Amino acid sequence: MDRIGKYEDLNKKYMELESRSTGIAKEESKRRGFEGVEAELTVKKNEIKVMRIKLDKEREKLKYVDEKLVAMEKHKDQIDANNTALNKTNMLLIEKMTKTDEQIDEAAAHARIIRIKARNVGGDIIRYRRSLAETNAFLGKIENRGFAFLPLAKEFVEKRD
Repeated sequence: MDRIGKYEDLNKKYMELESRSTGIAKEESKRRGFEGVEAELTVKKNEIKVMRIKLDKEREKLKYVDEKLVAMEKHKDQIDANNTALNKTNMLLIEKMTKTDEQIDEAAAHARIIRIKARNVGGDIIRYRRSLAETNAFLGKIENRGFAFLPLAKEFVEKRD
């Protein structure tokens, strides 16, 4: 009976130890699971650090691109302002060229009138020279013929003056 009592005590202790061992095994399993999770967590943390570094680099690139975009917008605005100024200048130059063309046309019309008047004056000069030549010829004849035509020549000269 002693042995049966001891056996039952030992069996109880065995069952307690077995239950404790199972609990410890479960805890060990959980701990190992936690270690695996911790290892995965460490790997994920490292991946997050790498991703943050990449994200920071991309943010720097984006900042650089934004700065370039702002600079390009300023240049675009400056180019637009320059184009507007050039368009205004071109319009003014076109107006001046139009006025100059009108003035040239007007000057050409005046030149035609002057040329016509000059031709008329030229014709008058030619007629004057012919008349002068005829007068000289007449006076030459008078001088060669003597004083017979002298009164006639005086009248002619007086009429001419």
